[in-house]
Amino acid sequence: MQLKFKIISIILFLIDAFLLIINTKCRDETLSVIQDLTFGKFFLYLGIACFVFYLIIVKFKKAFNVILIFAIIFFCISMFFNLRLAKDNYDRIQCNKGISEYYEYFEYESCEKIKKRFEDDLINGQLKYFLEPYNSDLEFEQRLREIHSIKLVEKSCTQFTSMECYNDLVKDYIKKIE
Repeated sequence: MQLKFKIISIILFLIDAFLLIINTKCRDETLSVIQDLTFGKFFLYLGIACFVFYLIIVKFKKAFNVILIFAIIFFCISMFFNLRLAKDNYDRIQCNKGISEYYEYFEYESCEKIKKRFEDDLINGQLKYFLEPYNSDLEFEQRLREIHSIKLVEKSCTQFTSMECYNDLVKDYIKKIE
């Protein structure tokens, strides 16, 4: 039984350490108010402390499985925070991939400049639709994706005024062709 707990603890530690390294490397400096990384580190350190304490006690006398169970619990809590942060980081990275080539148009918040980009995207067959975070029309989005092969940029992105202009141009284009 103790061997199973040791193996589980070591596996959880390795997974947590891996996720923590990735989350530290991919963290967003502007969203540093999110405490998931701090909590993940804290519970990982508590789990390591429990595991080391268990290994020290094992040398001198019969160890308690309770200490290993606490280590496993702390590793699981750390993994929860790390997985949650990994999902947020993944969403942010995907968002940035989707809109990075449009940043030059967004910084001026001008609809005139984005019209040229829309026309280029229309000619190249690379239209995008920037999903609105609070006003989603699932039927319309499904039609865009499946019928018109328009790439949808996820809801976790920041909404700029020129994104709305681009979306309006896409909507007008869809109305014309339907």
